Amino acid sequence: MCNLYGVRDQAERAWKVAVGSTGPHAVPYAEMIADGASDYGGVFIEVLLEDGLVVAVAWVHAEGRSTFALVGGLTRDDADFVTVCTDGWRRLWSGRALLAEADGPLRARLLEAGFSEAATVRSYHWSPPGARETTRPARFLDWLHDDGPLWDRFYTDFNFKPGTTCRPAITDPSPSAVWNLHSHHRLAPDLPAELDAIVRRGLLAATEPGELVCWPDWQHDGYRYDPRRTDSPGRPPRPGKGTYPNGDYYLHLTHDLRLGTFGHPWELALTVWGPTLLAAVEAELTDLLGEPVRHRH
Repeated sequence: MCNLYGVRDQAERAWKVAVGSTGPHAVPYAEMIADGASDYGGVFIEVLLEDGLVVAVAWVHAEGRSTFALVGGLTRDDADFVTVCTDGWRRLWSGRALLAEADGPLRARLLEAGFSEAATVRSYHWSPPGARETTRPARFLDWLHDDGPLWDRFYTDFNFKPGTTCRPAITDPSPSAVWNLHSHHRLAPDLPAELDAIVRRGLLAATEPGELVCWPDWQHDGYRYDPRRTDSPGRPPRPGKGTYPNGDYYLHLTHDLRLGTFGHPWELALTVWGPTLLAAVEAELTDLLGEPVRHRH
């Protein structure tokens, strides 16, 4: 009989071993997960057991259809452990290049296991003053926990009907306003950038400090980001493709769906909902696009 609690204990132990190892690693395990890699399919681990307990862990990140897999790290540089891990990874990803960053004894072990030196890497670490931030300003939406459930709620709450002939594709929430983009996009090449700037300022005004905004892209990877910690000097760019629906549905919305934007690529319309967001952007959007074609109070 399988001991379920034993399996769970081992999984927890593997996590503690991986997270507790100081490396050096190309990508520490906790940071790999924090950056959005999924430990439900995108990250693969090998473990070393002694007396039935996990004592060492190695992890590899292979995202989607990429042509390579990245060895994030190994918590031990035993020759046998490195060789077994390398052989297993080669069998698993026979059609991909296997990349690793290492120095010292681990570098020697990887070369002995069949790796070839491709380049020299120099790492720089920036330690700015002040308290260290504990969360990423932007990351992928995990499909299992974030993106999928978010879309499920959007389908239900907004009666979302995707398709080229479904116009409108959502039931306009209350309050909301809908602007026509069709008569503007060919005449104003700067429209997407201007539109995005207005929405960016509106989201800054309408969301709470520390609140994250989701950018789900239908049938593609989505993101979650902090509008106050992106798109500013020394900060990463805001992820996603903006606000203007260039070939697909583009959305910005809070996790509770209380406010957001919905760009319809075939109707060429932008819906904005939520009282605080509408108050922040309505005048500017009307100046840019004209009066709303639909308005729901």
